[in-house]
Amino acid sequence: TDFQLPATLLFSVLAEDGMKAGEAADVIESELKKVPSTGRIRQFGHPPAEILSFDDVVAATYSTRTLHREGEGALKASASVLVAVEMKAGNIIRDFKTSVLAQIEKTKLPESVQVITVSDQPAATAHRIEEFLRCFIEAVIVVVLVALLLMDWRTALVVAVAIPLTIAMTLGGMAALEVPLQQISIAALIISLGMLVDDPVVASDGINRELAEGQPRGIAAWLGPFKLRRAIFFGTVINIVAFLPLALLPGDMGAFIISLPIVITLALVSSRIVSMTFIPLLGYYILKGQKGLDAVGGSHALHRLVPLYRAALQFGMRRPLATVLSAFALLAASTALIPFFGKQFFPAAERNQLLVDIQLPEGSGIEKTMAVTARVGDVLQKQQAIQTAVIVSGGGTPMFYYNVLPRQNAENVAQVLVNTRKAEDVPALIVHLREVLDREVQDALCLVKQIEQGPALETPIQIEVSGDGDLKAKAALVAEELRKVGAYKVHDDSGILSRLNQQHTITVKALAPFGELASRILAKAREHFPKEGIAFGGEERELTNSQREMEHVLKISLALIALAMVIQFRSVMKSLVVMLTVPLGLMGAFTGLATAHASFGFMALIGIVSLAGVIVSHIIVLSDFIEEERAAGVELEKALMHAALVRLRAVLATVFATVCGLIPLALTGGELWRPLTAVHIFGLLFATVLTLLVLPVLYLLFARWKWIK
Repeated sequence: TDFQLPATLLFSVLAEDGMKAGEAADVIESELKKVPSTGRIRQFGHPPAEILSFDDVVAATYSTRTLHREGEGALKASASVLVAVEMKAGNIIRDFKTSVLAQIEKTKLPESVQVITVSDQPAATAHRIEEFLRCFIEAVIVVVLVALLLMDWRTALVVAVAIPLTIAMTLGGMAALEVPLQQISIAALIISLGMLVDDPVVASDGINRELAEGQPRGIAAWLGPFKLRRAIFFGTVINIVAFLPLALLPGDMGAFIISLPIVITLALVSSRIVSMTFIPLLGYYILKGQKGLDAVGGSHALHRLVPLYRAALQFGMRRPLATVLSAFALLAASTALIPFFGKQFFPAAERNQLLVDIQLPEGSGIEKTMAVTARVGDVLQKQQAIQTAVIVSGGGTPMFYYNVLPRQNAENVAQVLVNTRKAEDVPALIVHLREVLDREVQDALCLVKQIEQGPALETPIQIEVSGDGDLKAKAALVAEELRKVGAYKVHDDSGILSRLNQQHTITVKALAPFGELASRILAKAREHFPKEGIAFGGEERELTNSQREMEHVLKISLALIALAMVIQFRSVMKSLVVMLTVPLGLMGAFTGLATAHASFGFMALIGIVSLAGVIVSHIIVLSDFIEEERAAGVELEKALMHAALVRLRAVLATVFATVCGLIPLALTGGELWRPLTAVHIFGLLFATVLTLLVLPVLYLLFARWKWIK
């Protein structure tokens, strides 16, 4: 009932001995309570004055030492007490840190007492938001440049001016719904950039077309967007229903990702409003009329692509069935890329921190544990990359990160939180510490681990052995197979009696060697495991559950997309023509994951689920114009060719804006966003190239088979 939230700021109070550190920590706690934005404050490692309860017994064996470096000097060890400070909900983390540090600065403490910060969530947040805001600004610039390359400068100016207005409306909606600026919401703005350009591009293209055909300026500004109102509206709806079902994800994953569908929905609604109001206003004063790519003698660079595209489309329409089968044969062939990207539920967090979990055999006393932590401390003091390290004996560190859960206090348990100078120092330090501690600490289990993202997992590889028979022998067989394929630190919990589904269970646990995926290690070993009484926990279970949940979300999303198109086209078969192009995006998704060396996990699943709507929304204007041409009585093949050429620029502009807008996030957004951006970038490129050929050809086939009129 007393759930511990992550500490917003974690301080180490250093002194000559534990009692002095504890007294200073009491003073600091009382002073910090005066800061209005301060929530709960906890102390760790402050020994009780009297033993009055079992809690006091446990607290008496819990102690902390802190290694700290002053300037470029050597690491020094000091007795310490940890003070974990939480921020009250609804406050701004940057301002909270400023207030807390100012209060500590004016607190009078003995000269021998020193207070250092050993976990700084505000600094990590500020760094991440700064990176993502830079990505966002770069994405805006890239989108504007794409508009300039693919359209005349007047149209590009209209689109460019529409972007800040749409973003301002989106930020207003976020404020109204109390969605804060954080990693997910800023990334959602970046992802939505290309999509929110879609409506202004299509509306501007419509105005230009009317002006080029000689309509008066006032009529053209109204008529261009009005003719395309259904296509723009349903394109917006389809994009929304591609992302919004993500809000249905249950539990922690839903809470983690909820701001993504909300922000994208707000951006798309804002874009819809802007495209039907502000764009006609700007178009009236700025646009002069630009002919479509179907016009002869155009001077734009895109006109050089027209003969190639026309020839490819004519070739495809002469051999429609072969063209469609070839496209789907390529899709089938792309599944051969699946073995080239591994499975990983979430990547490691890119922080300047790592953990060392230490466990001695059950029944070991606190003296033995402190002897082990002293040896670990000696090893750490020799590492130049370390800035500070908090060594806890008799339990674990306070919760300083959302998925590092507190360990139950026990005399045979210890934990070390290491802060490096830079995040880039962590990988090499983990490899080095594993090698040294494996050699020098033989009487305890030392797990040197990266800070992870996603759900809290003690180890990524977990095999639950249960049922009848000799469980220890069966667990030993599982452990041996894991060792054979290179698993690191294979161990089990056979010293503790545990039950799963009312059956006695032994859980075999392991890490992957640094730089390898746990899924690859498990895949090599699992075929040699016993056939019965084996269940998989850890990362495997989380990814399996996530895939099941994503399947439900995808089904809902595809059903809503199909329903929207049936309403738009008033035909099931015409909607089917468009929906058949959606799987072609998987070819690009698989290629993207393999090319970017990204893993298939939660974020890749989100990318695949949302890709369907993005593909459909980009080509729905093409389908709409085909219907318009057919309604005007144009012969089928001419209508298909004309529609494809007329809408080519709008399709390419929106696709390239979406793709190029994601490039800054893909390059500098970190490992978390690499799978999603790889899926969207390559998926959209492949799907667009193929769809511009396959959609008209499919339409032709369905018409010849009398499935559509």
